[in-house]
Amino acid sequence: MSAPTQRPSVVYGRPVTTDGVRNLYSGTSVKPWTPPVPGIDNLGITSVDTFAVPGVGEYTVPFDGYVRVVRSQPTSEEWSKAEVYTNLIEMKMEGSCEELGRITVVLNPDCLSTGQIRTPFDPYAGEGPAAKACRMAVGAIFDMPKLGLRLANKEPIILTIDDVRQIPPAGSPGKGQIYRMLPLHDIERMDDSPVAYVTSLRFTMGGYLPWERFGPEYKEFGK
Repeated sequence: MSAPTQRPSVVYGRPVTTDGVRNLYSGTSVKPWTPPVPGIDNLGITSVDTFAVPGVGEYTVPFDGYVRVVRSQPTSEEWSKAEVYTNLIEMKMEGSCEELGRITVVLNPDCLSTGQIRTPFDPYAGEGPAAKACRMAVGAIFDMPKLGLRLANKEPIILTIDDVRQIPPAGSPGKGQIYRMLPLHDIERMDDSPVAYVTSLRFTMGGYLPWERFGPEYKEFGK
């Protein structure tokens, strides 16, 4: 498992504490239209990413893995008014294709990947519960041993989910907001020119995973 983020030098948003926050696994009940108490959501995730590597080609790779997301106390008990802040504290995704080989994606420990879930500003919203929107700014490391590359993004990867009717938005499809190409740099030479690009990213947040996936030391409270 990848190490949780420690003392990041790049902070994309509001930090959320894990102190005293309970880990949540399979069997956790999620109530729609209801702001939940703080928790650490241990969720599956899948994605389909497209990489462009100059001199090699452009390839689409499916990924599968997990994320661990800590949520803040909601700012209100009323769904329409509640805002929830999130931090990604751990991630591991694996995928492969013939040309690029196996690719492992984890969080960049130099970045605090953060997000927010809130009701969009919509003067035309109808009566009844309004769906929320979720966004996260993520710093990641892409390990491509076949090419001898360990790549990182300097610009945040913006992950978005619309039509959020429950928190966490498990089972919801999301999109990486990438304008044509997101540069990836050699992690040992971050100030040099990019060596690859992400040109498309679509993901689906999965459901809660069993605690056995993570080990007994993670079972109760935040780590």
